[in-house]
Amino acid sequence: MNCDVVILEPLCISRLTHPPGAADRNWGPRILVAEDDELIRRLIFDFLAGDGMLVDTVSDGETAWEALNHNRYDLLFTDNEMPRLTGIKLIQRMRQERMNLPVVITSGTSFLETARDFPELYSAQIVAKPFGRSEIVTVVRDTLQAGEGMARVDLPID
Repeated sequence: MNCDVVILEPLCISRLTHPPGAADRNWGPRILVAEDDELIRRLIFDFLAGDGMLVDTVSDGETAWEALNHNRYDLLFTDNEMPRLTGIKLIQRMRQERMNLPVVITSGTSFLETARDFPELYSAQIVAKPFGRSEIVTVVRDTLQAGEGMARVDLPID
């Protein structure tokens, strides 16, 4: 597996890629993972990439917002508690900009008790930490399938 860093000024996305040409072969859905904990971010990457998905990772909400505005994704997988911009605020921005991207949001149990108080989360899948590989892959696959009818924002890449 290759590992490189793609820098779009001032944006930095850690992109852990499949072998050269994988994206050209329609490898699988492209997922943006926003998670500030490096170990959890790597685990989510391993779970999803191991299931044939192309995965970009970022470590905070603002960087996720920049990535969403510069790249095409099929799904956003975000933590809620992150520096610079929470997952809920990120989803609010997406909805205000009419980005109808399917979303999976994860956090601890205290968040889950109040999560449904946020209308932006009505269409998001919520996953409690800790979680396992099969749970994450299943939730992402189900969310992608349910989101197939959603309008997708395709942004030109400069």
